[in-house]
Amino acid sequence: MNDALELLYTGDLHLGRHPSRIPDDLDSQDFSPKAVWLDMVQEAIDRDVDTVVIAGDIVDQENRYFEAYGAFEDGVAQLDEQGIPTVIVAGNHDYDALPEMVDNLDSESLHFLGRGQQWERWTLERDGDVVAHFDGWSFSAEHVYESPLETYDQPAVDDAPQVGVLHADLDSQGGRYAPVLSSDLRDTPADAWLLGHIHTPGIRIDSSPLTIYSGSPQPLDPGEQRAHGPWTITVQENGDVQAEQLPLASLRYDRVTVDVSEAATPQEVTSNISDAVTDHVRSELEASALELSLVRVRLTGRTEAHAELVEKRRTMERDLGFREGSVAVRVESIEVDTRPAIDLEELASGDNAAAYLANLLLEIEEGDPQEAYGDVVEDARTTLRQAYSANAYNELRRETQLEEPTEEDAIDHLEQQARMLLGRLHSQKEGQL
Repeated sequence: MNDALELLYTGDLHLGRHPSRIPDDLDSQDFSPKAVWLDMVQEAIDRDVDTVVIAGDIVDQENRYFEAYGAFEDGVAQLDEQGIPTVIVAGNHDYDALPEMVDNLDSESLHFLGRGQQWERWTLERDGDVVAHFDGWSFSAEHVYESPLETYDQPAVDDAPQVGVLHADLDSQGGRYAPVLSSDLRDTPADAWLLGHIHTPGIRIDSSPLTIYSGSPQPLDPGEQRAHGPWTITVQENGDVQAEQLPLASLRYDRVTVDVSEAATPQEVTSNISDAVTDHVRSELEASALELSLVRVRLTGRTEAHAELVEKRRTMERDLGFREGSVAVRVESIEVDTRPAIDLEELASGDNAAAYLANLLLEIEEGDPQEAYGDVVEDARTTLRQAYSANAYNELRRETQLEEPTEEDAIDHLEQQARMLLGRLHSQKEGQL
């Protein structure tokens, strides 16, 4: 190889889907995965990369095929005009739609690897010399329970870099989305494994071979926090592999915890939230492409304003918003995890509803409410299970984004409700004095 190999790599585009929780007054197609995909294409052209690699789930769902088709065709055509090939594999979301889309595009620069869950190699050449080998495997069904590496037998045939491209669930034994083990990846001759499926970006194995999840280039919901964007993968002449994230996402979801122990009113809490979110934005949000930051706030501490915060958090969510430079900042949600400014031990000595709630909270704080309140915990868990089984959540359950409530979930729910009720009882008592 005459000089370094440079790739632009991403996965989980989910073309046809739109990020959630964006306020109506700020929403536009600029936040769609389609817009970020086309920005990535321009970045690849500007950098004159050797290849663009996409590790599956290019199309979000079959019913969004036509929206995805036009956007993807446009990007591939632009890359083709500049002589940049594109290597892709299918994931669990586009196992059926992607092969059809590839066949309709009929592009010589687009290399769809691993059709029919059979490993396939494509070799990049430059001026007649071998530059790199790409080994890919694709989903041909929504669920795959066996590791694709059981059939991986692509050998090292020369000194050129060998790059594996795979949509899979790393270190998830018994999973249904092509589970693979890190130890098995280390036993392959590949210099790098470029993975799709997990939307949180990050390097999983930092050497021998470099193994990385690109994450979704544009975050799609509040669970996909931190900076997002494609990665450059550079293989030096000496074989060293380096990865760098390009924060091209125009949207970012974040989480900030605010201790409001010193606040006595919702107005003071609002000021605390504004200060904390502003500090976070200034320290974390440096990406030039960023246009909107949606922050999920968690309130902690003991405060006299606890009950009012529970009642007014929706209003606070709606009213909290500002700009930091060119970035619009909104509070996406507020989780009230505060506690009433009440002496629980003193209150628990009584014989009334407040004493019952105080004793329950003390048991929860000590970490074992089952012995004294096992029936209450089980009732709470039953209620959560009923909500989990509701038809409204069918799609989330199918995509494993919603897990069945656990005993810990039930205890957390009980604690939140008990705090709220105790705060109201305390406020009513003080109002009668």
